[in-house]
Amino acid sequence: MKNILMSTAALAGLALVASAPARADEPALQLGVGGYISGYAVYTDQDEPTGTDYRNFDFRKDTEVHLNGEVALDNGITAGAHMELLADRADGGTTVEESYMYLSSSWGRVNFGEEDGIAYLLQVGAPSADDKIDGIRPDIGTFAAATGGTLSYAQDPFRYTNKLTYITPVFNGFQAGASYTPTVGIPNTPLINYLSSSVVGLPALLAATADQNGIAASQTTNNGDDFENGWEVAARYEGSFDAIDLAIGAGYSGANLENETASTVFTDDLKEWNVGANIGFGAFGLGAAYITSNNGLDDYDTDAWVAGVDYTTGPYKLGMSYLNADQEQGPATSNADVDRWTAGAIYEWGPGMTFRGAVSYQKVDDGTTDVDGTQVTLGTQLEF
Repeated sequence: MKNILMSTAALAGLALVASAPARADEPALQLGVGGYISGYAVYTDQDEPTGTDYRNFDFRKDTEVHLNGEVALDNGITAGAHMELLADRADGGTTVEESYMYLSSSWGRVNFGEEDGIAYLLQVGAPSADDKIDGIRPDIGTFAAATGGTLSYAQDPFRYTNKLTYITPVFNGFQAGASYTPTVGIPNTPLINYLSSSVVGLPALLAATADQNGIAASQTTNNGDDFENGWEVAARYEGSFDAIDLAIGAGYSGANLENETASTVFTDDLKEWNVGANIGFGAFGLGAAYITSNNGLDDYDTDAWVAGVDYTTGPYKLGMSYLNADQEQGPATSNADVDRWTAGAIYEWGPGMTFRGAVSYQKVDDGTTDVDGTQVTLGTQLEF
């Protein structure tokens, strides 16, 4: 009841603020088009299980179309809307990924709709060779699941589910916020590709539910494998001291398992948190990040940390990163360990246009098997 009252009060506040008088001749909000398209050639040499023959060379593409618009009113409020459409055939044609509205003013900003929560929005990641390959949430890669898959360390357990988020203004470099997601469904977890292939009982974590897509009807029963009342809090600081630039951030996410006695997979409430820091001095950047999640289970915790460094000179950026993840596989099984090393370069050949190349080596040791692979990527990205 407390959560319902708080959410109702927040929405009522939004409606009250939005209804503040404005001039009749003010223009209606109009949406502009943005986004990006990226294309890569990928060569991968990796260990193959018996009876498996992986393709070594392939193409990968990632395209998003963004619709953005906002209008500043005389009463000091800015109202806006943002939508992101996935525009690759592999996404099923055109699929809505994000769709939310927002209000902002001197008191901060409120997002309502299908958007990442505050733990991801304020998360500080490590420098990368190519963020499409080794960033917080990469989406280009051909490592098989048995070799670790495409590894993400994003703290986005409630992803694009309908939620309410408040973000404070920036005070002397400091910013904080909170998000509330009433109906979570089945949450996302870090290193999702690897977990699905290596841990008994975890494939259900990959199930895309109507709750996650923000279109579910009201729940009439407490389903055993669903989570509810997802709360997130996060804070971030950015500042400069002489020639040093500093960014520090941390976030926590939690959700309640709806019906623990009826669950067929999960055994505990979800608990997840991250911390990260970046230091910039001149052309150099250095940073590290850590994330841990209990995955809604006992004895199946995931711990991952990543460190990176980059160097920028003119239109060129050189980068390197290292990621290590430790995955518990139950009380009677050895932990699984994943390592990824990546090095690469980015060249900006025009406004919003980049050439990118990287080499990644990835290794998995789960106590009984030891597999590895090397991936070479060469691509370009155009922003519009």
